Amino acid sequence: MGQISDIHEKPASSIETDEKTSSTWIQTLSIETGGIERVTPDQRQENVTHFWNACTFWLSANMAVATITTGALGGPMGLEFWDSFIVILVVNLFSVLLPAWTAAFGLTGLRMTTFSRYSFGYWGNLLVVVFSMVATTGWNAINSISGAVVINALSDGRCPTWAGVIIICTVVWILCVLGINWIHKIDTFIWIPPLIVWCVTAGTGASHFSSAQPKEFKSSEDRAAAILSFMAIIFSFAVSWVNCAADYNVRMPINTSRARIFGATYVGIFAPSVLVQTLGAALYSGTIHRPEWKAAYASAGAGGLLKMALEPAGGFGKFLMVIAALSSIPNNIPNNYSFALHAQNFGPWAVRIPRIALVTFGFVVSVIVGCCAAQYFKDTLQTFLSVIGYWTVIHIVLVVVEHVVFRRGWQGYDLDAWDDPAKMHFGWSAIGAFAAGFVGAALGMKVAWYVGPIAGLIGNGANIGHELTGAFSGIAFVGLRWAEKRVCGM
Repeated sequence: MGQISDIHEKPASSIETDEKTSSTWIQTLSIETGGIERVTPDQRQENVTHFWNACTFWLSANMAVATITTGALGGPMGLEFWDSFIVILVVNLFSVLLPAWTAAFGLTGLRMTTFSRYSFGYWGNLLVVVFSMVATTGWNAINSISGAVVINALSDGRCPTWAGVIIICTVVWILCVLGINWIHKIDTFIWIPPLIVWCVTAGTGASHFSSAQPKEFKSSEDRAAAILSFMAIIFSFAVSWVNCAADYNVRMPINTSRARIFGATYVGIFAPSVLVQTLGAALYSGTIHRPEWKAAYASAGAGGLLKMALEPAGGFGKFLMVIAALSSIPNNIPNNYSFALHAQNFGPWAVRIPRIALVTFGFVVSVIVGCCAAQYFKDTLQTFLSVIGYWTVIHIVLVVVEHVVFRRGWQGYDLDAWDDPAKMHFGWSAIGAFAAGFVGAALGMKVAWYVGPIAGLIGNGANIGHELTGAFSGIAFVGLRWAEKRVCGM
C-alpha cells in the first residue's frame, strides 16, 4: 500500500514542479499571458506602451515586400507609372484616416473586435469575429507568399514557394507567442533594414524604369475602369488594418491623447505605403521595354523584379533580397497576433482558451492556406484584396455611424459591459446592414471570376463595390438601428 501511495503522490509533485517551471519561463521571457480582457486604467501603470510604438509598429508592418506587390498591380491593368502613382498617393491620403481613427479605440483598453460589440451587438458581432479571422488568415497567407516568392527568385527556384511560406509563418508564430512586449521592442527598429533595401533597389533599378503605357486602352471608359479597380486594391490594402489597429494600443497610459495615437498611426501606415507601393509601380514599369524583366515577373512576381533591379549590386544584392523576404515577418505579425484575439470573442468559453493555443491554430491554418494558394498567387491576391475590402467597409461604416449618430461620442459607452450580453443589444440591425452591404458589393464588384451589373456599365468593368457597400450598409444601419433601439431599448 505504501508503494501505491508513493505512485499517486509523485505525479502531483511532478505537476506542481512543471507548473512552477512553466511560470518561471513565462516570467523570464516576458511572454504575454492575457487575452481580450479589458486593460483597466490601473493596469496601465506598468509594462506600458509608448505612443511612438503606434508609429514604429506600422512602419515595420508596411515596409514590406507585400506592399511592393500591391503597388505593382496597376501595371498589369494597363496603367502607366504616373497614373499608378497618383492613385497610390491620393487613395492612401484618405483611406489611411480610417485605421488611424480606429487605433484610438485601443485607449479604452479593448481590442477592436471586442469594441465592435457596441455597434454590432453582442451576438451580431460574431459576423465581425468570423470575417476578421478569415481576413487575417488570408492576409497572413498572401503576405507570406510575397516574401516566399523573393526567396524562390533568389534561389533560382531551388527553394519552392511553399517552403518559403513555412519559414516566414514559423518565425511570425514564435514572435506572436512571445506577445506584445516583444513585438513592440522588435518593431522599434526592424523597419530600418527594409527601408535601406528599397532605397538601394530604387537606385540600382532606376535606369530600367519607364513612364510609358504598358498597353493601349480601347476607350477612355476602359482606362477609367482600370483606375477605379486599382483604387479599390490600394484602398483595401490600407483599410485592412481597421479590424486590428486598436489591439496594439491597449497598454498606452490612460492620459495618452487620441490625437497623438491618430497621428503616429497615420504616419506609420501612410509613409511606407506610399513609398513602397510607388517603388512597386516603378519596378513593374521595367517590364515595358525589358523582356527579361517581363519574364522575371511572370515567373516570380515581385521577387523576380527585385532580383532584376538588384543584379548590379552583385552578392550584396542577394543579401538585400534576403532582407526583403524577411520583411514579410513584421508584415504578418498583426495578422497572426490578432487572429487569437478575434477568436476569443466567440463567447465566454473562447476566452478560456489560452491565447498561445489560438495563435498556434492561426499559424497552422495560414500555412495550409498559403501553401495551397501559392501557385495561384496573382489572381488570388487581386481577388482577395478586393473582396476583403467590402467586409472591412461594412465594419468601419457601422462603427462610425454607431459612434457619431447613436453614442454621440466617447461618453456614450459603458466600458464595463464589454462581456455582458444582458447590457448589449442583440445586433439584428447590424446583421441586416451587413446583408445590405453585400448586396451593394455584388452589384459593384469586379474580380477575376465575376463582374457586377453596375460595375459592368463602366468600360470593361470597374470595381466600385466599396462605394456601393458603404452606401447600402450605412443607410440600412441608420434605419434598422433606430428601430432596434425603439423595440429593445438599447
